[in-house]
Amino acid sequence: MHRSDIDPDLERQLADAQAEDQVEAVLLLRPTDGGEEQPDEITSLMERASDEDHDAELNYLPRMGALIVRARSKVIRMLISQPEVEMASANRIDHGSYL
Repeated sequence: MHRSDIDPDLERQLADAQAEDQVEAVLLLRPTDGGEEQPDEITSLMERASDEDHDAELNYLPRMGALIVRARSKVIRMLISQPEVEMASANRIDHGSYL
C-alpha cells in the first residue's frame, strides 16, 4: 500500500500507540476482477488478525467492502501491509490535532 493510501490520523495513532495499545481502523478492501471481495480472502485476513491478537474485534461490511478493526497497533500495521487492503483510515479522529 502506498503511504498516501493511509489516513494521516491513523498514521499518527499508530506512531503514538504502545505495543499493547488498541487502535481502531477502517480498512477498505481491494475488489477482485468480479467487483466483490472473495469470502475466503476476507476470512483469511480476519483469521490472521485474530491469530495475532485474540482480543481483536473485527466487523466486515460486505456491501461497503470494508473491515472495521479494533486491535493492537501491530495487528493494524500487519493488516495495512496485506495485498487485500486498498486504503486505511482512522476510525476515531484525534480532535486535539485540529484545535
